[in-house]
Amino acid sequence: MNFHMNEKMPSEAPIIGIPEGLMLFEQKQLWKDFFEKLGYRVLLSGHTTNRVLEAGIARCCNETCLPVKVFTGHAASLCKKADYVFIPRYSRICLHEKSCPKFCGLPDEIRLSLKNEICPIEVAIDFDRDFKKTYESLKVLSRKLGQNAKTVEKAFDEIVMSGLTAEESPNRTCLENSEKPMIAVLGHPYMIFDELLSMNLINKLKAAGYCVRTPYDVRRSVRRNNVNPFLSGSFFDTGLDILGGAKALLGLPGLIGMIYLSPFACGIDSLVTEFIEHRLRKERQIPYLKLTVDEHSGEAGFDTRLEAFLDMLANVMENRRKEIV
Repeated sequence: MNFHMNEKMPSEAPIIGIPEGLMLFEQKQLWKDFFEKLGYRVLLSGHTTNRVLEAGIARCCNETCLPVKVFTGHAASLCKKADYVFIPRYSRICLHEKSCPKFCGLPDEIRLSLKNEICPIEVAIDFDRDFKKTYESLKVLSRKLGQNAKTVEKAFDEIVMSGLTAEESPNRTCLENSEKPMIAVLGHPYMIFDELLSMNLINKLKAAGYCVRTPYDVRRSVRRNNVNPFLSGSFFDTGLDILGGAKALLGLPGLIGMIYLSPFACGIDSLVTEFIEHRLRKERQIPYLKLTVDEHSGEAGFDTRLEAFLDMLANVMENRRKEIV
Protein backbone atom coordinates (compact mmCIF):
# COMPACT_ATOMS: atom_id res chain seq x y z
CA MET A 1 0.00 0.00 0.00
CA ASN A 2 1.22 3.50 -0.80
CA PHE A 3 0.30 6.69 1.01
CA HIS A 4 -0.32 9.71 -1.20
CA MET A 5 0.25 12.54 1.24
CA ASN A 6 0.39 16.27 0.75
CA GLU A 7 3.62 17.54 2.34
CA LYS A 8 1.71 20.23 4.25
CA MET A 9 -0.69 17.78 5.85
CA PRO A 10 -0.14 17.03 9.54
CA SER A 11 0.85 13.43 10.15
CA GLU A 12 -2.14 12.99 12.48
CA ALA A 13 -4.67 13.93 9.75
CA PRO A 14 -7.31 11.19 9.30
CA ILE A 15 -6.80 8.75 6.45
CA ILE A 16 -9.40 8.34 3.71
CA GLY A 17 -9.19 5.00 1.93
CA ILE A 18 -10.17 4.83 -1.76
CA PRO A 19 -10.79 1.38 -3.31
CA GLU A 20 -9.37 1.19 -6.84
CA GLY A 21 -12.28 -0.58 -8.52
CA LEU A 22 -15.41 0.13 -10.59
CA MET A 23 -15.83 3.86 -11.25
CA LEU A 24 -12.94 4.71 -8.94
CA PHE A 25 -10.55 2.76 -11.14
CA GLU A 26 -10.54 5.78 -13.48
CA GLN A 27 -11.70 8.53 -11.13
CA LYS A 28 -9.59 7.90 -8.05
CA GLN A 29 -7.39 10.92 -8.77
CA LEU A 30 -10.37 13.32 -8.67
CA TRP A 31 -11.48 12.09 -5.27
CA LYS A 32 -7.92 11.90 -3.98
CA ASP A 33 -7.46 15.58 -4.88
CA PHE A 34 -10.82 16.41 -3.28
CA PHE A 35 -10.01 14.83 0.08
CA GLU A 36 -6.46 16.17 0.13
CA LYS A 37 -7.88 19.66 -0.52
CA LEU A 38 -9.90 19.18 2.67
CA GLY A 39 -6.74 18.28 4.61
CA TYR A 40 -6.92 14.48 4.73
CA ARG A 41 -4.33 11.87 3.90
CA VAL A 42 -5.42 9.47 1.14
CA LEU A 43 -4.64 5.77 0.91
CA LEU A 44 -5.28 4.06 -2.42
CA SER A 45 -5.86 0.31 -2.33
CA GLY A 46 -3.46 -0.38 -5.21
CA HIS A 47 -3.61 -2.86 -8.08
CA THR A 48 -5.95 -5.83 -8.02
CA THR A 49 -4.20 -8.92 -6.67
CA ASN A 50 -5.30 -12.50 -6.11
CA ARG A 51 -5.54 -11.70 -2.41
CA VAL A 52 -7.89 -8.77 -3.11
CA LEU A 53 -10.00 -10.93 -5.41
CA GLU A 54 -10.24 -13.76 -2.88
CA ALA A 55 -11.22 -11.34 -0.11
CA GLY A 56 -14.06 -9.97 -2.24
CA ILE A 57 -15.28 -13.43 -3.26
CA ALA A 58 -15.38 -14.54 0.37
CA ARG A 59 -17.56 -11.59 1.38
CA CYS A 60 -20.03 -11.39 -1.53
CA CYS A 61 -22.94 -13.59 -2.53
CA ASN A 62 -22.56 -15.77 -5.62
CA GLU A 63 -24.86 -13.59 -7.77
CA THR A 64 -22.60 -10.55 -7.41
CA CYS A 65 -20.71 -9.69 -10.60
CA LEU A 66 -16.93 -10.00 -10.70
CA PRO A 67 -16.13 -6.23 -10.68
CA VAL A 68 -18.25 -5.70 -7.53
CA LYS A 69 -16.51 -8.63 -5.85
CA VAL A 70 -13.19 -7.04 -6.72
CA PHE A 71 -14.31 -3.64 -5.41
CA THR A 72 -15.38 -5.32 -2.17
CA GLY A 73 -11.94 -6.90 -1.91
CA HIS A 74 -10.29 -3.51 -2.42
CA ALA A 75 -12.50 -1.99 0.29
CA ALA A 76 -11.68 -4.88 2.65
CA SER A 77 -7.94 -4.34 2.04
CA LEU A 78 -8.31 -0.85 3.55
CA CYS A 79 -9.70 -2.16 6.84
CA LYS A 80 -7.58 -1.08 9.84
CA LYS A 81 -5.44 1.01 7.49
CA ALA A 82 -7.85 3.92 6.90
CA ASP A 83 -10.09 5.87 9.26
CA TYR A 84 -12.79 6.07 6.58
CA VAL A 85 -13.38 4.24 3.30
CA PHE A 86 -14.94 6.27 0.51
CA ILE A 87 -17.68 4.55 -1.51
CA PRO A 88 -19.55 6.91 -3.90
CA ARG A 89 -23.14 6.38 -5.01
CA TYR A 90 -23.30 7.07 -8.76
CA SER A 91 -26.83 7.44 -10.15
CA ARG A 92 -26.36 9.71 -13.16
CA ILE A 93 -23.43 11.72 -14.46
CA CYS A 94 -25.06 13.00 -17.69
CA LEU A 95 -28.51 13.89 -18.98
CA HIS A 96 -30.59 10.90 -20.13
CA GLU A 97 -27.94 8.44 -19.00
CA LYS A 98 -28.16 6.03 -16.09
CA SER A 99 -25.41 4.36 -14.15
CA CYS A 100 -25.26 0.63 -13.58
CA PRO A 101 -27.78 -0.27 -10.82
CA LYS A 102 -24.91 -1.68 -8.78
CA PHE A 103 -23.22 1.73 -8.87
CA CYS A 104 -26.43 3.26 -7.47
CA GLY A 105 -26.52 0.88 -4.51
CA LEU A 106 -22.79 0.31 -4.04
CA PRO A 107 -22.44 1.89 -0.56
CA ASP A 108 -25.29 -0.27 0.76
CA GLU A 109 -23.90 -3.39 -0.89
CA ILE A 110 -20.44 -2.85 0.60
CA ARG A 111 -21.88 -2.14 4.06
CA LEU A 112 -23.74 -5.44 3.96
CA SER A 113 -20.76 -7.38 2.62
CA LEU A 114 -18.19 -5.93 5.05
CA LYS A 115 -20.58 -5.44 7.99
CA ASN A 116 -18.64 -3.42 10.58
CA GLU A 117 -15.16 -3.92 9.13
CA ILE A 118 -14.95 -0.37 7.75
CA CYS A 119 -16.30 3.11 8.44
CA PRO A 120 -17.81 4.08 5.07
CA ILE A 121 -18.44 7.60 3.79
CA GLU A 122 -20.25 8.44 0.57
CA VAL A 123 -21.26 11.15 -1.90
CA ALA A 124 -24.32 10.72 -4.13
CA ILE A 125 -23.74 11.71 -7.75
CA ASP A 126 -26.93 12.61 -9.63
CA PHE A 127 -26.28 15.22 -12.32
CA ASP A 128 -29.48 14.57 -14.26
CA ARG A 129 -32.64 14.69 -12.17
CA ASP A 130 -31.65 15.72 -8.69
CA PHE A 131 -28.63 17.93 -8.02
CA LYS A 132 -30.10 18.55 -4.57
CA LYS A 133 -29.41 14.92 -3.71
CA THR A 134 -25.73 15.45 -4.44
CA TYR A 135 -25.41 18.53 -2.26
CA GLU A 136 -27.47 16.98 0.54
CA SER A 137 -25.02 14.09 0.57
CA LEU A 138 -22.15 16.60 0.78
CA LYS A 139 -23.76 18.12 3.87
CA VAL A 140 -24.02 14.66 5.45
CA LEU A 141 -20.36 14.06 4.58
CA SER A 142 -19.42 17.42 6.12
CA ARG A 143 -21.12 16.56 9.40
CA LYS A 144 -19.55 13.10 9.53
CA LEU A 145 -16.06 14.51 8.95
CA GLY A 146 -16.57 17.60 11.10
CA GLN A 147 -15.96 19.91 8.14
CA ASN A 148 -17.56 23.21 7.15
CA ALA A 149 -20.28 22.42 4.57
CA LYS A 150 -19.41 25.40 2.36
CA THR A 151 -15.76 24.38 2.28
CA VAL A 152 -16.69 20.85 1.23
CA GLU A 153 -19.08 22.10 -1.47
CA LYS A 154 -16.46 24.48 -2.86
CA ALA A 155 -13.84 21.73 -3.06
CA PHE A 156 -16.37 19.43 -4.73
CA ASP A 157 -17.34 22.03 -7.35
CA GLU A 158 -13.74 22.96 -8.15
CA ILE A 159 -12.32 19.44 -8.33
CA VAL A 160 -14.91 16.70 -8.70
CA MET A 161 -17.74 18.46 -10.54
CA SER A 162 -15.39 20.07 -13.04
CA GLY A 163 -13.52 16.80 -13.53
CA LEU A 164 -16.59 14.61 -14.06
CA THR A 165 -18.22 16.99 -16.54
CA ALA A 166 -15.11 18.06 -18.47
CA GLU A 167 -14.46 16.94 -22.03
CA GLU A 168 -11.22 15.05 -22.50
CA SER A 169 -8.28 16.65 -24.23
CA PRO A 170 -8.29 16.34 -28.04
CA ASN A 171 -5.04 14.41 -27.62
CA ARG A 172 -7.14 11.60 -26.12
CA THR A 173 -8.57 10.76 -29.55
CA CYS A 174 -6.58 8.09 -31.36
CA LEU A 175 -8.52 7.52 -34.57
CA GLU A 176 -5.51 7.52 -36.84
CA ASN A 177 -4.38 4.32 -38.47
CA SER A 178 -1.30 2.36 -37.51
CA GLU A 179 1.32 0.51 -39.51
CA LYS A 180 0.58 -2.54 -37.36
CA PRO A 181 -2.68 -4.52 -37.74
CA MET A 182 -5.22 -3.07 -35.35
CA ILE A 183 -7.52 -4.80 -32.84
CA ALA A 184 -10.27 -3.04 -30.87
CA VAL A 185 -10.61 -4.22 -27.26
CA LEU A 186 -14.07 -3.39 -25.95
CA GLY A 187 -15.40 -3.49 -22.40
CA HIS A 188 -15.60 -1.50 -19.18
CA PRO A 189 -12.37 0.32 -18.26
CA TYR A 190 -12.19 -1.43 -14.88
CA MET A 191 -12.15 -4.72 -16.79
CA ILE A 192 -9.94 -4.18 -19.83
CA PHE A 193 -7.28 -2.06 -18.09
CA ASP A 194 -7.06 -4.16 -14.90
CA GLU A 195 -4.24 -6.57 -15.69
CA LEU A 196 -5.50 -9.30 -13.35
CA LEU A 197 -9.15 -9.25 -14.44
CA SER A 198 -8.25 -8.94 -18.13
CA MET A 199 -5.52 -11.59 -17.80
CA ASN A 200 -3.16 -9.01 -19.30
CA LEU A 201 -5.10 -9.04 -22.57
CA ILE A 202 -3.89 -5.73 -23.99
CA ASN A 203 -0.23 -6.45 -23.30
CA LYS A 204 -0.58 -9.92 -24.82
CA LEU A 205 -1.99 -8.42 -28.01
CA LYS A 206 0.78 -5.83 -28.18
CA ALA A 207 3.41 -8.54 -27.63
CA ALA A 208 1.87 -10.45 -30.55
CA GLY A 209 2.51 -7.45 -32.80
CA TYR A 210 -0.90 -5.76 -32.84
CA CYS A 211 -1.88 -2.16 -32.29
CA VAL A 212 -4.66 -1.98 -29.67
CA ARG A 213 -7.44 0.61 -29.63
CA THR A 214 -10.22 0.91 -27.02
CA PRO A 215 -13.39 3.03 -26.78
CA TYR A 216 -11.51 5.24 -24.32
CA ASP A 217 -9.03 6.30 -27.00
CA VAL A 218 -12.00 8.19 -28.45
CA ARG A 219 -13.14 11.49 -26.95
CA ARG A 220 -16.44 11.43 -25.08
CA SER A 221 -18.11 13.82 -27.55
CA VAL A 222 -17.11 11.54 -30.45
CA ARG A 223 -18.42 8.49 -28.61
CA ARG A 224 -21.76 10.21 -28.04
CA ASN A 225 -21.97 11.32 -31.67
CA ASN A 226 -21.75 7.68 -32.68
CA VAL A 227 -24.42 6.15 -30.44
CA ASN A 228 -27.65 7.08 -32.25
CA PRO A 229 -30.37 5.93 -31.89
CA PHE A 230 -29.50 4.82 -28.35
CA LEU A 231 -28.89 8.34 -27.01
CA SER A 232 -32.52 9.33 -27.66
CA GLY A 233 -33.72 7.43 -24.59
CA SER A 234 -32.40 6.49 -21.19
CA PHE A 235 -29.46 4.15 -21.37
CA PHE A 236 -26.47 3.21 -19.24
CA ASP A 237 -23.55 5.63 -19.57
CA THR A 238 -20.88 2.92 -19.66
CA GLY A 239 -22.86 1.10 -22.35
CA LEU A 240 -22.98 4.27 -24.45
CA ASP A 241 -19.22 4.68 -24.09
CA ILE A 242 -18.64 1.20 -25.45
CA LEU A 243 -21.25 1.45 -28.24
CA GLY A 244 -20.13 4.86 -29.46
CA GLY A 245 -16.47 3.97 -29.18
CA ALA A 246 -16.96 0.68 -31.05
CA LYS A 247 -18.77 2.42 -33.92
CA ALA A 248 -16.05 5.07 -34.19
CA LEU A 249 -13.33 2.40 -34.20
CA LEU A 250 -15.14 0.43 -36.90
CA GLY A 251 -14.41 3.33 -39.25
CA LEU A 252 -10.66 2.72 -39.06
CA PRO A 253 -9.47 1.00 -42.28
CA GLY A 254 -6.66 -0.73 -40.39
CA LEU A 255 -9.01 -2.45 -37.94
CA ILE A 256 -8.95 -6.21 -38.52
CA GLY A 257 -10.70 -7.60 -35.43
CA MET A 258 -12.70 -6.82 -32.28
CA ILE A 259 -12.53 -8.44 -28.83
CA TYR A 260 -15.19 -7.82 -26.19
CA LEU A 261 -14.10 -8.65 -22.63
CA SER A 262 -17.09 -9.03 -20.33
CA PRO A 263 -17.59 -10.13 -16.72
CA PHE A 264 -20.11 -12.94 -16.35
CA ALA A 265 -23.64 -11.80 -15.43
CA CYS A 266 -23.12 -8.15 -16.43
CA GLY A 267 -26.58 -6.82 -17.32
CA ILE A 268 -25.26 -3.88 -19.34
CA ASP A 269 -22.99 -6.08 -21.42
CA SER A 270 -25.84 -8.47 -22.17
CA LEU A 271 -27.42 -5.62 -24.16
CA VAL A 272 -24.33 -3.93 -25.55
CA THR A 273 -22.72 -7.10 -26.91
CA GLU A 274 -25.92 -7.89 -28.83
CA PHE A 275 -26.05 -4.42 -30.38
CA ILE A 276 -22.40 -4.61 -31.41
CA GLU A 277 -22.50 -8.13 -32.80
CA HIS A 278 -25.83 -7.94 -34.63
CA ARG A 279 -26.09 -4.25 -35.56
CA LEU A 280 -22.74 -2.52 -35.75
CA ARG A 281 -21.02 -5.46 -37.44
CA LYS A 282 -23.54 -5.29 -40.26
CA GLU A 283 -21.72 -2.15 -41.33
CA ARG A 284 -18.45 -4.02 -41.60
CA GLN A 285 -17.87 -7.74 -41.29
CA ILE A 286 -14.69 -8.32 -39.32
CA PRO A 287 -13.73 -11.15 -36.93
CA TYR A 288 -15.22 -10.75 -33.47
CA LEU A 289 -14.42 -12.57 -30.22
CA LYS A 290 -16.36 -12.31 -26.96
CA LEU A 291 -14.44 -13.36 -23.86
CA THR A 292 -16.50 -13.81 -20.69
CA VAL A 293 -14.65 -14.16 -17.40
CA ASP A 294 -15.45 -14.69 -13.75
CA GLU A 295 -13.48 -15.74 -10.68
CA HIS A 296 -13.38 -19.33 -11.93
CA SER A 297 -11.84 -18.50 -15.31
CA GLY A 298 -8.42 -19.98 -15.93
CA GLU A 299 -5.70 -18.18 -17.87
CA ALA A 300 -4.79 -21.30 -19.86
CA GLY A 301 -8.27 -21.59 -21.37
CA PHE A 302 -8.39 -17.81 -21.89
CA ASP A 303 -5.07 -17.88 -23.77
CA THR A 304 -6.17 -20.84 -25.91
CA ARG A 305 -9.21 -18.94 -27.17
CA LEU A 306 -7.14 -15.81 -27.75
CA GLU A 307 -4.47 -17.71 -29.68
CA ALA A 308 -7.11 -19.37 -31.88
CA PHE A 309 -8.59 -15.95 -32.65
CA LEU A 310 -5.19 -14.49 -33.53
CA ASP A 311 -4.48 -17.48 -35.79
CA MET A 312 -7.75 -16.75 -37.58
CA LEU A 313 -6.77 -13.09 -38.00
CA ALA A 314 -3.41 -14.13 -39.41
CA ASN A 315 -5.16 -16.32 -41.98
CA VAL A 316 -7.53 -13.48 -42.90
CA MET A 317 -4.61 -11.09 -43.43
CA GLU A 318 -2.74 -13.67 -45.49
CA ASN A 319 -5.75 -14.24 -47.73
CA ARG A 320 -6.13 -10.49 -48.22
CA ARG A 321 -2.48 -10.22 -49.25
CA LYS A 322 -2.95 -13.02 -51.80
CA GLU A 323 -6.02 -11.28 -53.23
CA ILE A 324 -4.06 -8.06 -53.67
CA VAL A 325 -1.22 -9.88 -55.39
